[in-house]
Amino acid sequence: MRSLLFITALALAGVAHADKKTDEITAGDGYCDYVQGKANAESATLFAPTVFGQFGLVEQAAGAVNPDVNSGGLRLITGVRISLDGIYKGIATRDRARADCRRHEALEQVRGETRYAAFAARADVLDGALGDSEKILRDTTADLEARRTTAQEATATRLRVEELRQLATETRREMSLLPQPSGPITGAASRFQRADAEVERVEGKLRRASAFDVSFRFGLDAFLDRSDENPSPYFAVIAVGVNLGVLFQGSANERAAAGRAKFVASGRDPSAADTSAERLTLLIATQEKREEETGALEADLEKQLKMLDRLGGEDSKRYRQTVWFEWVKIKAEHAYFKAHLRALRDVLGGSAPRDTAGDAP
Repeated sequence: MRSLLFITALALAGVAHADKKTDEITAGDGYCDYVQGKANAESATLFAPTVFGQFGLVEQAAGAVNPDVNSGGLRLITGVRISLDGIYKGIATRDRARADCRRHEALEQVRGETRYAAFAARADVLDGALGDSEKILRDTTADLEARRTTAQEATATRLRVEELRQLATETRREMSLLPQPSGPITGAASRFQRADAEVERVEGKLRRASAFDVSFRFGLDAFLDRSDENPSPYFAVIAVGVNLGVLFQGSANERAAAGRAKFVASGRDPSAADTSAERLTLLIATQEKREEETGALEADLEKQLKMLDRLGGEDSKRYRQTVWFEWVKIKAEHAYFKAHLRALRDVLGGSAPRDTAGDAP
C-alpha cells in the first residue's frame, strides 16, 4: 500500500514540475503564454490521479460476475485512479502547445520582423537627417530676418522640415506595432512549415490516443459492519480498453498530414499565406524592382547635389535645399526596400535570387 501511495505522490510531483516548467516559457506578445498556459491547464487534469469514493448502502452492479449474496450493510469504496493514457495525452497536449509557439514565432519573423528591419533602416536615415534639416531651418529663419530670402521660401522650408518629422514619427509608430527581432530570422519560412507539420503530427497522436483507455486503480473496498468477513479489503486493478476504430486511423492521419502540408505550401491558408515560398518569391521580385528604382533615383539626386555645391550662389543654395529634402526621402525609401529585401531573402534561407544591380551610392 505504501508503494501505491508513493506512485501517486510521484504523479502529483510530476504535474507540479511540469506546471513550473511550462510557466517559465514566455513570449513577447503573450501568444506562447496563452497556448502553453491553456495546455498546462488541460493537461493538469490528465496527469493528476483521480480520487474516488462511495459510502453507504452501495448497490452492487447487476452484471457483476461474482455477486455478493450478503451485500447488505454499510460499505466503503475509496481509492485512486491513475489514467495512463491520460498521462500520454497530457504530454502530447503540451508538445502541441510548444510546436504551436514555435510556429507562431516563425510566422512573426516572416510576417513582422522583416518589415521591422525595413522600418528600422528607414528610421536610421530619417533620424540622421533631422539634425541637418533643423540646421537648414535655422539658417532660413536667419535669412528671412536679414531679408535675404522671402517669406514664401521660408514657409516652404518649414513645411519640408515638418514633413520629415512626420515621416520619422510615422515610421517609429509602425515599428512599435511590429514584433521586435527575437533571434536569427534565417530560414524562418522553413521553420514555420516544420512547426506546422509538428502541430499536425501531435494532433494525429492525440486522435490516435483517444481510442485507448488504460488506467490503474487501487484502494479500499470494505463492509464496515462485517469487517471480519473480508480480512484483506484492499484492491489494485489495471483496466484496458481499446476502440477498434484505431485500426482505420493510420491512413486517415497520413492523408490529413499530407493535405495540411499541401495547403500551407499553396499559400491559401490565411494564417500561413505570408510564409509560402511562392508568395515570398513574388514579394522579393517586387521589392527588387523597387530597390533598384529608388537606388537609381537616389544616385541621380546625389549627383545633382554635388553639382549644385560646385555652382555656389544663393539661387543654387535655395534649389539645393529643395533637392536635399527630396534626396533624404528617397534615400530613406531605398534603405527600407534594401533592408526588407535582405530580410526576405534570409527568411527563405538565402535561396532567393539576388539582384546584381549593386548598392546605390
